[in-house]
Formats: sequence, structure tokens, C-alpha cells
Amino acid sequence: MSKTIGRRSVAAAVATAAAAPLAVQAQPATMPRIVYHLNQPGGEEFSYYKQMLTNVSNHLTVLPPGRFDLRVVMHGPGINLLRFGARNDPQIAATVDELKLAGVRFEICRITLTRDNIPLSQLYEASEEDVVPSGVGRIAELQFQGFAYL
Repeated sequence: MSKTIGRRSVAAAVATAAAAPLAVQAQPATMPRIVYHLNQPGGEEFSYYKQMLTNVSNHLTVLPPGRFDLRVVMHGPGINLLRFGARNDPQIAATVDELKLAGVRFEICRITLTRDNIPLSQLYEASEEDVVPSGVGRIAELQFQGFAYL
């Protein structure tokens, strides 16, 4: 037995499907959640790290003050932002300090520390609370939680 669908039924189904994304958008916005992925070396005079920190600083200017969750997850050569960049360049150190005061969290990959035999004491203003088991694992976890990936 064949069932036919009338034009009204098709129109109603299309209208319902089209309205679904609008219904999701109409829900109250949650706090912005963003993760920056840092796994690159800093480049000459730490130019890459400076640009990345500028991007994060600029990003903060369009977020509601104190109402965001922004993380910089570092692994591989990315941890050199804190290992060499912030320890050797006062501009980088000052920017990291400002970002932390604003609420940005810098998370460090334990696998990288262990693999490269890097003591936490070599990283600028880092503590055990900043260490995550795996940098890439953390990024995947945050994305699963709805964080925007940059």
C-alpha cells in the first residue's frame, strides 16, 4: 500500500525543518568557550608567540568581561611559549600575565613534559594545576564540550 503526501503535508514538514535551526538559535546564549591550540615553535624572536598572544588579547576585547572560558592548550614545541618566550622576552611575560589576570587559562601537556624531560619549574609561572594529561586529548575533550577551536 502506497501512502501519498499532499502539498500541505510537504509544506508543513519543510516549515518545521526550516524553523528547527531558528529554535536552537533562539535559546539563550551560553558563556563563550574557546580553545586556542598551540603546538608550533615561536619563530624568530618569538614572533609566532607574540602574534598568537595578540590574537588572544584582541579576542578578549569582544568577549563579555569575566563571562568567558578561554584556554590556550600547549603541547610539543608550543610549550616553549612559557619555557623560553615568556622567560626571555618581557613583552611576552607581561602579556601572559595580563591574559591570566583576565581569566585566560594556559594548559600544558604532561606527555610533552615527560617525553622531553622538562621540569615544570622551567615554565614561566606554571603550576601543577595547569598540567593536563594530554594536550591533544584535552583539545578533543574541550571540543566535545562545545568549545570553539582556534
